[in-house]
Amino acid sequence: MARAACIVLLFIAVIRADPTCVTHHETDVVCTAGPTDHILVRGLVSENKKTTGITLRDCRITDVELEAFHHLPALEYIDLSSNKIRRLKLGVLDGFKKLQALNLSYNMLSKFPLGLFDQKPKLRMLDLKGNRFEEFELGVFDPLKKLKHVDLSSNAILGKNLNPYIFGQSRQIQSIDFSRNDMSNTPDLMLAAFENLDFLNLDRCSLNQVPRFATRLNLQTMKHLILSTNKITSLSNPKIFRHLIKLENLNFVANSIEKIHGDIFKPLKNIQLIFLNKNKIKVIPESLFRNLQHLNNVDLSKNRIESVPVNAFRGTNLKILNLSGNRFTYLQDNFYLELWNSGVRLSQFFFDDNPWQCSCLNDVLVEVKKYGILYRGDKYRGQRPVCVTNEFNCKRQSASNDYYSQMYDNTIL
Repeated sequence: MARAACIVLLFIAVIRADPTCVTHHETDVVCTAGPTDHILVRGLVSENKKTTGITLRDCRITDVELEAFHHLPALEYIDLSSNKIRRLKLGVLDGFKKLQALNLSYNMLSKFPLGLFDQKPKLRMLDLKGNRFEEFELGVFDPLKKLKHVDLSSNAILGKNLNPYIFGQSRQIQSIDFSRNDMSNTPDLMLAAFENLDFLNLDRCSLNQVPRFATRLNLQTMKHLILSTNKITSLSNPKIFRHLIKLENLNFVANSIEKIHGDIFKPLKNIQLIFLNKNKIKVIPESLFRNLQHLNNVDLSKNRIESVPVNAFRGTNLKILNLSGNRFTYLQDNFYLELWNSGVRLSQFFFDDNPWQCSCLNDVLVEVKKYGILYRGDKYRGQRPVCVTNEFNCKRQSASNDYYSQMYDNTIL
């Protein structure tokens, strides 16, 4: 009987094992998970006036009791990511007013009680990605007047249900990530209070058009706008970006864009990078990028472009141009020389996987080698076909494109 009792006691000890925590430099507490799920209670990481950071990442925590962070006056950072927390009780974050960063990503949270952040006046970073939020109660973020970085990605948010004033008091937000939510029909005033926004991520947000809430006058401080992997089919409103005068990076990768107005990018006087790859573009307007003096990187790969006008790039600072995976069979004679004469100095040029006429491709290869431009040379070492005809002259007529493109599809693809 004594031996059996010992076995039972040992079994119970394993089942109830808490996370193991180690303190580094007397200020940073880092915990690792025990073998079972755990409710965070007072005593594991509390009662230390020197603690500035607590990391409880992937510690199998299912709940956090009210005094779990008791007496931590110097606490600035909490990482509770990758746990199984479904709710945070009102008051659980009270008592330590120096907190600047809170990571709750990859839990099972779906709602915050109003007042949860009332004692967090210095919070600057809030990471909520990978939870189950659909919306937020108006006022819950109001105490966070110094909030700068917010990650709401990979939740179940429906933009149409968000109160337009949910961030009405958080005017200092610099970056916000809504990616992998449904932000279609979001109220136009959603970001109206922002004064210093720099980064906005709307990747995979079920958008059919560039949303108005992302291009407001008060967002003229924004430098990075990500609109990739949506359902945008047209960029036809030449005024849509008129307020984004400081924008530097614009990402439209993997939409369904077919039509682009020639003046759509004209207001973007500071733009440096434009990604339009993986769309359905056939025509590049001759004025599309012209005179964007800071533009240095354009990706138009994997579209359906049938001709490439040199004029579209005049007056830019273009260094990297990607035209691979399109449908043109030739470029303008002395294409790079014409760019050079307009002030463009390419350092990288990618043009592979097009239905090239061999003589037209040869002209381009001669130019990039002559001017020392980086290209994918491994594509042109004779290991596989890269062009469709060995005719001596390059036929630079648009009427020839269909013929050679069809030949490419039949013989190479």
